[in-house]
Amino acid sequence: MSHLKTIWGLLFRLFPCPTPAGLRRIGDPASDSPVLVTCNFHLTVKRLERCLRGLDAWLLVCDSKGVNVWCASGAEEFNTHSAVSSVKTSEVSTLVDHRRLILPPLSAPGIRAAEVQKQTGWTVQWGPVRAEDLPRYLAGGGHRDEAMKRVTYNWRERLDAALGSLFPFYLLGAVIFLLVWRHLLLHYLVIAAATFFAFFLACPQIPGKRGLTKAVIPEVVLGGILVTSLLWLPASHWPVQSDVIIAMVMVLVYGVELGGLAPHMTSELDPALARLGVGAIGNVRFAGTVRTELLIGNRVLAYDPPTCQGCRSCFEVCPVGVWAFEPSAGQAVLAREQACTACRACLVQCESGAIQAPRRNTV
Repeated sequence: MSHLKTIWGLLFRLFPCPTPAGLRRIGDPASDSPVLVTCNFHLTVKRLERCLRGLDAWLLVCDSKGVNVWCASGAEEFNTHSAVSSVKTSEVSTLVDHRRLILPPLSAPGIRAAEVQKQTGWTVQWGPVRAEDLPRYLAGGGHRDEAMKRVTYNWRERLDAALGSLFPFYLLGAVIFLLVWRHLLLHYLVIAAATFFAFFLACPQIPGKRGLTKAVIPEVVLGGILVTSLLWLPASHWPVQSDVIIAMVMVLVYGVELGGLAPHMTSELDPALARLGVGAIGNVRFAGTVRTELLIGNRVLAYDPPTCQGCRSCFEVCPVGVWAFEPSAGQAVLAREQACTACRACLVQCESGAIQAPRRNTV
């Protein structure tokens, strides 16, 4: 059953896949062992347990409605309340002689560290973005270098994230071809899969900052092949044209969703749904949220330096390095505003209110 849930979590990440919440032992933890916090998405917990193999730690699994850290935090399902409740009900305080929680930094849009400390008396440390860095982070006494703070999007991460989000659409396409164009089903299965790997492996080299702009060049190339085949190949070569059309459609599908998958690119689908007035789909909300209003442009990220207290929270939790910290001034610096993906982590964590997202003045 566990293996089936792992496969489900890998291929159907858009849907909840819960594992029981509560306190788990990793290895043989003692009273001075670290306490790590995570969500109750089955695949996340399994991967954490694998990365922590050979170490001794406490793993506090919080209720996130069975959704992964990044998505659940953005939807406010993995939130301050779930973290506080887990600390209070797990009896972890009777098992350790310290009061330090290590949270995944991608939970920052949902869990407010200052509020967790206020309600539980436990301090919050942000761990590394990637679970595989946890052994090095713990061995270094909780020190995070710059690489541990920022998201990456290497080929493994691209394929992993895209597979989990797009496989249901691939499967839906297979059902449609089975019912309507059964003679092209095998063509679809092969071409759609090949297009998937080619597009996501090549996307860093394709010009453009957004998914649809990255899809333009492949679409133009495929369109050229389609026109050439129509002009020069006889009608008996229709499978060539159908294969190219399938590839063009799939590139468009992958391009639209790419913005929601890539940590370095803002979503294109979310603001489009918000403009259409779609309130929510499942646990993901669109219209009326601060995030989508930032993406649409109805709100703007604003920073008031005199109000900044130098807590460094924005710098520590921003996954893409929008914020820098100037030690001489003891203040944050809005260094790369153009890189902002509207995740809201800095808004949630700012302790002084120096970071706001006011509505734009409209005439």
